[in-house]
Amino acid sequence: MSWDKVAGEAVRETRRMRGLTQGALATVAGVPQSTISELESGKRQPSLPLLARIIESAQGPSHLHITARERHSAAGTAERVTASLASGPAGEDSALRAVLDLRDVLGKANGKRLGALSGQAPLLCGNRRFDAFIAGVVEEAFAHRRLDPPGWTQESGRFVRPFWYLSGLEELRWWEFATAPGALIRHGVLAAERELESV
Repeated sequence: MSWDKVAGEAVRETRRMRGLTQGALATVAGVPQSTISELESGKRQPSLPLLARIIESAQGPSHLHITARERHSAAGTAERVTASLASGPAGEDSALRAVLDLRDVLGKANGKRLGALSGQAPLLCGNRRFDAFIAGVVEEAFAHRRLDPPGWTQESGRFVRPFWYLSGLEELRWWEFATAPGALIRHGVLAAERELESV
């Protein structure tokens, strides 16, 4: 999640927990009401001192824990896919590249790093094909190391039927089915190993 969204959620949750309107929070924090509105909607990125001042003025939590999400984690990839798909049909290529980048990173990761990149369940993208693709890629990486995959990969929303043939070409379906990695087939994503390297 981006900084502007993290900050916006922190302000919104603090305000709601204290039962304040945006105007009331603005008054106690000494900022214009428009600042609170822009922060909550993600239209403005606050500095850490401004965010701290707003939260403390509402007698919110005394500390805010912010952890950077790794770009090539399963959760980070799902966010990139969601953003790419929101940009329209042209965004599907970017979404595919994000999942293939995840696959490359997981393929090189040792067991501990693999767990760190895959342990947090990614939010669903809103596109069942890509949710299944991400889960299949993670499951494949664990299978190569003879490890049990994270439990979230088995959630029902991470499988797609009918099968999604990555090429979309009828004449390549036999090739994709015959050469797709088993974990991807299980999740309903049929892509030949060669496609996964060259897309």
